[in-house]
Amino acid sequence: MHFKTSYIVKNKKLKHDFGPQLKSLAHIIDKKLAKTDMKEIMILPVIIWNKTQFLKLTDFKKNPDLKSMASANSAIGFESAPLIEHIKTGGKFKFKIRDMQLHAIFIPNLSWVLKNISKKNRRLLLKHEQGHFDLAEEITRKTRTQVTKRFQNRSLVTKGKKEHSAKRDAISQVSKIRKKIDIKLQKEFKNQETKYDDKTNHGLIKKYQKRYDKRFEKLRR
Repeated sequence: MHFKTSYIVKNKKLKHDFGPQLKSLAHIIDKKLAKTDMKEIMILPVIIWNKTQFLKLTDFKKNPDLKSMASANSAIGFESAPLIEHIKTGGKFKFKIRDMQLHAIFIPNLSWVLKNISKKNRRLLLKHEQGHFDLAEEITRKTRTQVTKRFQNRSLVTKGKKEHSAKRDAISQVSKIRKKIDIKLQKEFKNQETKYDDKTNHGLIKKYQKRYDKRFEKLRR
């Protein structure tokens, strides 16, 4: 049984990197999409982080908000795909968590970037946005290691006399585990993202942006 959930951490806006000092705006995606059916969010195409792929202008598919003071709006989050294995133990139903897969994701249909800026500023902007995505991957790897040690091959004793009810209970148990992991990921990402933006002044301080870029290069080795 392959139980998969996708969810969004936050919707981050980056201030202009070529104009006056403007305050950065940040909005939690679920507030902006409060009236959107969650099923629609679940099926949105996503880009899973990988070491050979970098964000491109064409990856930002949403129309820019021309009323916004921001130059870009990136939807970055995490995807989980726990693998649950059914273990036959006589008349009882037992399940085992074979793997707790975690991925950092970028959601193109909820992300936008201004097109009418210079190539130089656009390059700097995309570089900074990639840094947020890399930061999510960095946190994902750290959490994945912790989660694997704690939950991989963990047995689940389920309630229910029939197989379908036992499966529902197994999924419910894994969902609760995943929710705790979700909270941990979001908290860590929010803290690290704030430090990243503050230190680099949203990519404007090249000295510190380069330091982060060098740090993120380690993810691709």
